[in-house]
Amino acid sequence: MDHLVKFKADLMGIFAKTLQHTSLDINLAALQAVSNFLQIAEGKDARGFVDLLPQMAQVALKAAQQDDETVLEDALVEFNEMAEIEPKFFRKNFKDLFQAFSGIVAKDDFTNPTIRHQPIEFFVTVVERIPNVVKKDIGTL
Repeated sequence: MDHLVKFKADLMGIFAKTLQHTSLDINLAALQAVSNFLQIAEGKDARGFVDLLPQMAQVALKAAQQDDETVLEDALVEFNEMAEIEPKFFRKNFKDLFQAFSGIVAKDDFTNPTIRHQPIEFFVTVVERIPNVVKKDIGTL
């Protein structure tokens, strides 16, 4: 991990570029790589990666838009795993993620109906671990 931390600026650049690639499979691989890094990184080493959250969320949203349920579910599972390990990572962007992922919860024509549960699990996990994330926005969520 110490070796990776030395190159975290390079990693951020690689992650940012691959999260924006045209291939959804490459986007998912990048999201999984970021997730793996965040799950083993110290909190202070993960802070800079918060800037990647909009691009990370875009992987799930792009998969939903393209009706790629496999990639969508895999992307949402990554969000759940990150929320389990480092819920504070989502503090700044929680409201935006809530609004973005709410469309996935509302969609009722997935082949795999459990996909709708993934964003709910993510929301609950973050709120259970850092309840202050919703206190000021309780009326808008």
